[in-house]
Amino acid sequence: MTSRDTNNRGEVLKSLLGLNVKRFRVNSGFSQEELSERAGISIPFLGAIERGEKWPSPSSLAGIAQGLGINPYDLLKPEELASQDIKKITSKLIKDITVLVNQSVKMMNTVAHKHDQPDSQQNNS
Repeated sequence: MTSRDTNNRGEVLKSLLGLNVKRFRVNSGFSQEELSERAGISIPFLGAIERGEKWPSPSSLAGIAQGLGINPYDLLKPEELASQDIKKITSKLIKDITVLVNQSVKMMNTVAHKHDQPDSQQNNS
């Protein structure tokens, strides 16, 4: 394995960590300011972690996890990210489909109602 491969893996992990920190923070309803206070780190440092620009120290990572109420290793697990995404996407799809079905039913009822009304020109013939 080359140092370039190791660097790429490190960047991928850093990005994954950042995405997970942000996702858990947003899902928990915390602002960056709130989580940084709970974790004992600065807001700019938290932002850099979320953007995948900086690695937290082990104690900072533990503070972030504690502030979020999760285990530190959850922040490096890609399946957590995927699982949350699937739940959010499924929920949004169900809502969107419900809206579309309701709109379609209203349109069909409108068309059926217009079709059922006699046309005044046809009755005059």
